[in-house]
Amino acid sequence: MAIQINHSHSQAIAATGKRKPRSGRHRQRNIKYLFKKPIKPEELVFFFSQLSLMLEIQMSLRNALENIGIQTNNPNLKKAVQALIKEIEEGRQLSEALGHHPDLFKPLYVSMIRAGETGGYLKDILDRIVEIEEKRLTLATQVKSALTYPLFLCLLSVVVVGFIMVAVLPKFVVLFEGKAHILPWTTRFLIAASNSLREYGWVYLIAGTGLGALLPFYKSSNQGQAAIDRLLVSGPFIARIANKIYTCELLRTLGSLMASRVPLLEALEVTRTTTGNTHFRKFIDQIVAHVKQGGKFSQPLADFPYIPPSVKQMVSTGEETGNLPKVLLRLARFYDAEVERNLKTIAAKIEPLALLVIGGIVGVIVTSVVLPIFKLTHALH
Repeated sequence: MAIQINHSHSQAIAATGKRKPRSGRHRQRNIKYLFKKPIKPEELVFFFSQLSLMLEIQMSLRNALENIGIQTNNPNLKKAVQALIKEIEEGRQLSEALGHHPDLFKPLYVSMIRAGETGGYLKDILDRIVEIEEKRLTLATQVKSALTYPLFLCLLSVVVVGFIMVAVLPKFVVLFEGKAHILPWTTRFLIAASNSLREYGWVYLIAGTGLGALLPFYKSSNQGQAAIDRLLVSGPFIARIANKIYTCELLRTLGSLMASRVPLLEALEVTRTTTGNTHFRKFIDQIVAHVKQGGKFSQPLADFPYIPPSVKQMVSTGEETGNLPKVLLRLARFYDAEVERNLKTIAAKIEPLALLVIGGIVGVIVTSVVLPIFKLTHALH
């Protein structure tokens, strides 16, 4: 979610508990960026890592941005860097300049960089941002690698089964004409499915294309997003790994902000904008309301069902001892490793399972054709 957060805006949220509605100009900017080349996470890692390196060798901020602009090939990022240089030359802070490009630079980074500028440790903050983005890239790569092969097998099976049903099975149908009483139910079902595909294939194609076109709109709707979020946090099989991923993201973001000396309420507000699940966003809203009333940060965790019990206990201990940021980041690293192990285990189990399912489907089709032929041959003899 692209929301511009600056210091005064965060104070207004903390004071009133309300968020200002987005302006028409902001909506126009969001629409405009839909038609531009997006900035990849790898390019953000490059931007912040190069900026950190150039500041480490005592290069001025303006010159550092100018060099990054020369090195980048993304026209969208290059244009943004040029705008940043102009604002730096006008005397603005880097965090303020980044905040004017919320579609490219997340509020999380704006808040962390603002804290780094105030405390005089901007380079350390940039290194922390690079670490956050690299962790997210690693997670995305692990999820893709765990799902790519099973999805490929599923697609291949659909193509093979479709070819058999449309091109191969009809050649045997003539052998079975008038002998439906000796055919097993699987064969009769396959013949009916084959006839339906050959006669109404264009209907199925149009319906499938239309469904595929409508799915993104449903996903972006409130109802669709609510259904997906509910499935991710409470659905069978997927909830366990999804909740760990959401918990890890929450711990890492909040821990990084607090370790950067961002105030707790502002850190919670920024963390909320980076959380992709509505249930976790509502949970953060509950924490914000509780903290504003003078309560402890760890208390609302006890009633939230989607966070592991060990996290709740460790967060409570960290808050009691005054080491909450350190505990949050340590837990985030632990669950990073846990998620990686779980994804490898899932991938190892899914691949043979997918092969078994595909083999079973093809086996049923083959036996449904071959066995009746043997029966007919035996009846003729």
